[in-house]
Amino acid sequence: MTLLCFVIALQLWLTAGVGIFRRNGASGFVTIQHNQFQLDNRLVGCLFRFYGTNAYWLHMAEDDDIDLTFHSIATAGFQVVRTWAFNDVSSKPSSGTYFQILDVNNVTINDGADGLQRLDKVVASADKYGIKLLFTLTNNWNPVRSTPSSSWNRRQNSAGFPRGYLSNDYGGIDLYVRTFSPDGTHDGFYTDRKIIDAFKNYLAHVVPRYANNSVVLAWELGNDLRCSSTLPASSACNTHTITNWTAEISSYIKTLDSQHLVTAGDGGFYCLGCEKMFATQSTQPTTSLPGPSFDGTYGVDTEDIMAIPSIDFGSLQLFPDQTEYLPAISNSSATNSIAGGNTWVALHSNSAALLGKPEVLTAAAIITQDHYSSFVPFNSSAPLPEGSCGGAQAFQQDYAFTSWAGIALSGNIQGMLEYLWLQNGLTSHGTTYSRRGVKRAQSISPQEGHGHYDNLANNQNAIQFGNSLPLPS
Repeated sequence: MTLLCFVIALQLWLTAGVGIFRRNGASGFVTIQHNQFQLDNRLVGCLFRFYGTNAYWLHMAEDDDIDLTFHSIATAGFQVVRTWAFNDVSSKPSSGTYFQILDVNNVTINDGADGLQRLDKVVASADKYGIKLLFTLTNNWNPVRSTPSSSWNRRQNSAGFPRGYLSNDYGGIDLYVRTFSPDGTHDGFYTDRKIIDAFKNYLAHVVPRYANNSVVLAWELGNDLRCSSTLPASSACNTHTITNWTAEISSYIKTLDSQHLVTAGDGGFYCLGCEKMFATQSTQPTTSLPGPSFDGTYGVDTEDIMAIPSIDFGSLQLFPDQTEYLPAISNSSATNSIAGGNTWVALHSNSAALLGKPEVLTAAAIITQDHYSSFVPFNSSAPLPEGSCGGAQAFQQDYAFTSWAGIALSGNIQGMLEYLWLQNGLTSHGTTYSRRGVKRAQSISPQEGHGHYDNLANNQNAIQFGNSLPLPS
């Protein structure tokens, strides 16, 4: 009886906030006017600059957990959430959500209750709380690991990482290549017609599903597009490879959905001085900008990509724990991360002005000492070795986000998304005992070492909220 009262009270609490968040939320389609985001072009002067977060795992969660998470995110004042709109597997999993089975002979898209209906629930919940979604359609990173026996939305989560816990655990580019070209290289995803057609087949199914839904802010072609991943690049892959693919796929999406914006999802790497396919203006080479972030090493020319007519806004990411964007200026890794991030964001603000399009910092993170033992690099499926030491202090993480956001949002970058939202009190995972001796389920969301906020917005998770209620008579 006590547990029933808790569930009813939690539902009432979540429902009570819906009207407030929807009134204060962002309604209408996001468009671009005068190089700035605007809410619904019928509302003249209604600019939309935003701060938000990432939660790739949302469609793996149960309904109540999705609602709780969006309630917490809305309470924090965040307006946009970036999340995965793909979940590729090579065979039907024993449990949990999946969106498509990739098989060389037969690709199966799952519209069922454990398929795209889970993404429908994410959209419906975001709508309730006035939050926009940036939908990512594939991922550069997908290292091979043994298929776990359980998925993250199950309760057997004590041994290792269940399927869907890691951001690189949802299929993506390398799974397409392993399926359709087993001996191929990573960049075959961008050039092999069988693979391109398979990806377009998925787009033709999922993009029209939300074409008339203004909850979606934009489509992001892929997360951190590069020439290589766990699978290596071929010697033929260069910046034109990814730029050509981006032009084709973004144009194709526009034929499926004329109402939403499209962005590439690249990490923002430059190719200074390289021959351009689309850009007529670009940042010029300088000795102060050396190294792979600026010489095309990753196969990305972010300014040429941004200049593609069917790309509406540019993208960049900031993960200084995994990429050295600029030369170190200090013996302190945290100082280098923050200062290098400041320069990286400022450069992209200049690029946005130069090309006359908005940009969005789609993912920004800095690992803290508290979470360093949980840190799993994107090209890995395991944490760093036990005893590894590193990371910034918590106050340095807060300062980094404040500093990067200040440069971004006071310049020409129209939005910034932290990585990664950390949600406590998920009621469908794990088990614990409350102070009243009633067995209830709870756990924390996946975090890969990048977790931030930990529900600081309301300082109260679902279990704490339930425990604060009067006992039933």
